[in-house]
Amino acid sequence: MSQAETSVFEHPDTVGSWDSDYYHPIAERYYDRAVPEMLALMGAKPGDTVLDAGCGPGVHSIRAAKYGLRVKAIDISETMLAEAHRRVAAAGVADQVEFAREDLTRLSFADASFKFVFSWGVIIHIREIEKALDELARIVEPGGRLALYLTNDTAWDHKLESAARFLVRKPLKGLESLPLGHGVWYEMHDERLWVWRVNSTALEAYLKGRGLRRVALRVGEFTEIQRRVKGPFRRLLLRTNNLCHRLRVPAGPAAACLHVFERS
Repeated sequence: MSQAETSVFEHPDTVGSWDSDYYHPIAERYYDRAVPEMLALMGAKPGDTVLDAGCGPGVHSIRAAKYGLRVKAIDISETMLAEAHRRVAAAGVADQVEFAREDLTRLSFADASFKFVFSWGVIIHIREIEKALDELARIVEPGGRLALYLTNDTAWDHKLESAARFLVRKPLKGLESLPLGHGVWYEMHDERLWVWRVNSTALEAYLKGRGLRRVALRVGEFTEIQRRVKGPFRRLLLRTNNLCHRLRVPAGPAAACLHVFERS
């Protein structure tokens, strides 16, 4: 990854922004269900090893460890790894989690190194997403599974945003149409943050060409508008996300989806 892509993750305020945007107590209840469901779909069992590819502040590494797994947690950001070390130790699972600094577009692992790999909301911030997908596919062993939690190009959120921008005459500038979906650079803490809107069909075809077939597609967070509002309306949207996940509504309109692939 380029320095332009990674600088935002080293910024000291980014961890706090992630906490505020994504780890509201109501959202935590969603993750407490969704992460174990993902691990079950992958076929991981207590005692197995899983790679958390892009662990960020370590919140899902902790959930995987509490599920009974040994976790290899990697991230490109020293800031994120330091925070993940702290949180893992505070959660009492430090003996189950091993950390390393890695670039998802240039992994140091040998081919077929892991039976279970997941990457939660990470490769959506890599503009050259194909490089990350190639590397993640490469390190999954035959019969192993790769889980990806990704934003969704067909989300209703995007349609609502487009309509709102049309009404206020503020179109989204810089949105690029690319083979695996659409993407745009945003500004965060005076740094640039790339965000993908991944096309599910294109993703499935791409990974099929690398020996992986999709075996599960699940709704994730139905809307991310909750990040832009406060108070009772935000709590309502967060509870809506939780309900949509419990009801397993169709993934197509959702802001984010969980994809699980198996290497043949």
